[in-house]
Amino acid sequence: MSFCLASAPLFSRASATDLDALVRLLVPAYMAQNFAAVCTVQDPQFLSELKGGPAAISAFAEAIKKRVTADLAADEAEKVRVTAADTARQVARHELQLLSRQPAGGPPVSIKTWCDRSAKPFIIEALRRHAEKKQEFEKELEDAKR
Repeated sequence: MSFCLASAPLFSRASATDLDALVRLLVPAYMAQNFAAVCTVQDPQFLSELKGGPAAISAFAEAIKKRVTADLAADEAEKVRVTAADTARQVARHELQLLSRQPAGGPPVSIKTWCDRSAKPFIIEALRRHAEKKQEFEKELEDAKR
């Protein structure tokens, strides 16, 4: 599974802060949160193996949102959050649309199967990557805020 994020600039205003980079840092947290929400509706036990279950994903996403938008002007912070949330929502919609347009003759893929095979690995990898690469994340964040 590969989730594509557009590389075109999201903001046209010149700024010392790279708002596009901040959006890119924030999108995976929103995606994890969206995927967890969709999949928990389908299966209340989704992510039960994680300490804190789906609530851990919400806490993770909230922490990333706060960290990414800390020290930004209120209007910039809102633009970053809204753009990242919209991008993540578009990815989730696209994934669900792909499920609804399955080719005839192939085995049907249910939302539960997608959750288990695609969403769960993405979420777990997002959490793992952030935990293991926190210094890299902080460096990218610092660079984006110069």
